[in-house]
Amino acid sequence: MDLKNVKFQELAENKGERFESRVMGDIPISVTVELGNAELSLKEILELSEGSIIELNRLAGEPLDLKVGGQLVAQGEVVAVDDYYGLRITNVVMK
Repeated sequence: MDLKNVKFQELAENKGERFESRVMGDIPISVTVELGNAELSLKEILELSEGSIIELNRLAGEPLDLKVGGQLVAQGEVVAVDDYYGLRITNVVMK
């Protein structure tokens, strides 16, 4: 196999178009509010039924996590809005 170095044209700085937030702002993205999680064996999962309780790794009163694409971006607390649950952001943790 014969390998050769490839030479690319130099790119000028700040040339070309950039995406702007108003262009990307209308793209829907799923967000997840995570109450907590637990690790169960397959046997334990198969034994679940109505009324079963799964102990989560989070204490009552701890902030819930808001994740976008699996990445933690904020934390907050549960609120009731009409007949729906909501999340009041108390801490933004995006890096």
